[in-house]
Amino acid sequence: MKTSRILLPLGTAALFSLATTGRAQNTEPAPAKLPIYGNISIGYGNTFFSGTLAQKETLNDGRGFGRNQGNTLTTWFYVAPARWKGLGVGTGIKGFFATPNNGGNDETYLYNYYHVGVGARYYPLSRVFNKGFNVKSSFGIGQMTEKMKYNKTRTYDHQFAIGTTLLAGVGYSIPAFKKRAAVNIDLEYETSNRRGDVTGVGENQPFRNSHVSLNVGLGF
Repeated sequence: MKTSRILLPLGTAALFSLATTGRAQNTEPAPAKLPIYGNISIGYGNTFFSGTLAQKETLNDGRGFGRNQGNTLTTWFYVAPARWKGLGVGTGIKGFFATPNNGGNDETYLYNYYHVGVGARYYPLSRVFNKGFNVKSSFGIGQMTEKMKYNKTRTYDHQFAIGTTLLAGVGYSIPAFKKRAAVNIDLEYETSNRRGDVTGVGENQPFRNSHVSLNVGLGF
């Protein structure tokens, strides 16, 4: 009987403790979701070659080809919690599509390249993501494809190279649509170092270039 009298209060206390713990666990707040911002932009830019590509560009200039301007397309996604005070880190892709240049003996020279990478964007003045002046940078890996098309024979020389790209830029974000989005204006500079096969030259040739572009887009 004494044992029963002792166990009954202990059992009651244990059940009460379990019930209280269960209620506490059920009332814990759910973890906050990380805010993700998307950025998409289009732009206009110019490419500057060095090494083997620069030599080819000089030859093309003498054969009546134009220079290497074209259009950009960029898509990027950032994670930017408010506690980071204007800093966002993320991943994305940027591509450049050069305007085809005609010259020589009825020939067309064209190329494009892209890189996929990781990067960051920071708003040092407003300390709020998607608002005001910002700086950005990214590092990525991508491919360049180059073609010389001979229109009379319908044949072409085709080569591609793979390597890395480093990008830096400055921009300004103007809040829009009741601050649910922002209009972004970005000036970007990038430098790329790739290697690939060149028709008539050999394997593992350097494809080095830099690029400047002005881009306008929407952040949301």
